[in-house]
Amino acid sequence: MKKLLALFMLSVICFSGCLVDKSNTEIIQKERGRIVDVSDKIVDVKTDIIFGSSILYIIDDILIVADMSHKADKCIHLFNKNTFKYIASTGIIGRGPGEITNLGKIGIDEKNKILWVVDHGKKVMHKFPLDSILANNNFKPTSYLDMDNELLLVDFGFLNDSIILGRAMHPLSHSTFDMTNTKLNVNTNEIERFGYENAECSGKTKIASFSLSVENNFYVNCYDECDLMTICDLNGNLKHNIYGPGWNDKDQDRKAYYFGSDIFNGKIVAAYIGDLEFVFKGNITRGAAPSTLIIFEKDGRYLKTINTGYEFERFCIDEENKRIIAYFIDREEPLGYFNIPVE
Repeated sequence: MKKLLALFMLSVICFSGCLVDKSNTEIIQKERGRIVDVSDKIVDVKTDIIFGSSILYIIDDILIVADMSHKADKCIHLFNKNTFKYIASTGIIGRGPGEITNLGKIGIDEKNKILWVVDHGKKVMHKFPLDSILANNNFKPTSYLDMDNELLLVDFGFLNDSIILGRAMHPLSHSTFDMTNTKLNVNTNEIERFGYENAECSGKTKIASFSLSVENNFYVNCYDECDLMTICDLNGNLKHNIYGPGWNDKDQDRKAYYFGSDIFNGKIVAAYIGDLEFVFKGNITRGAAPSTLIIFEKDGRYLKTINTGYEFERFCIDEENKRIIAYFIDREEPLGYFNIPVE
């Protein structure tokens, strides 16, 4: 009898623990109605360099514009982030040694002032020391990491001097792939699967953008094809699953949700679409782009939605000046910024 009672009590404790854990980790947000409009507060940025669709980064006082369209003979442009004055360009387009054929994401090693630049064409990650770029406008990197393995990094950040955490693509066939969280040691070039994956996401719904905050001890995945954001500690353990109003929507397969994220002052800033994946205008069909940013606390609590009034492709956060810089696709001047709303 005592044995049965003990087993019963143990099952109650375990069941209660599961309930507590689930209530802490599984967060459903049906309403996100606190809207702040900044459409009339965007400041246009005119530059001396013409570039197309771009991804933006900041290191120290430098704004990095990675031109994915390859409009010029170099694809990475540096500006003073305070004045937007042009500094230099690097990343020579070509197939020769140290040149870039198909630009991917850039990982910023802030401590050592190094840009790690993915080249999907050559399947390598080039090492661009910032000092070398500034000293030589025709700099070509001689150091790189070989990425010709089963896991190909697509979005990542530095945990420390030698370890990268990020999101990687795993090709399954010529036309299909999977995505997973990964850990890469830049000293040994060893890469492995890492951390929590939401079991309800599979196939294309596993495509996600990745942001990392060592200072605040978490990273976040914001999913493109389903209304989900996962927050994990730096050991890969789940802290929170945040399900938005589009989670399990009947039209989810035809919609796009998150489109990039960043972390500011311990808060998550995520670009959000929440509408059809493709936009149809006459005979032109293009992928949807966000016009809003959602701000969350690091525990996933919803704070506010910023409406920019214009579609943008990518953004970055200038923490020092407390502003967001974005590459817009429907403004005369594509580069612009606005102050982060405080209300």
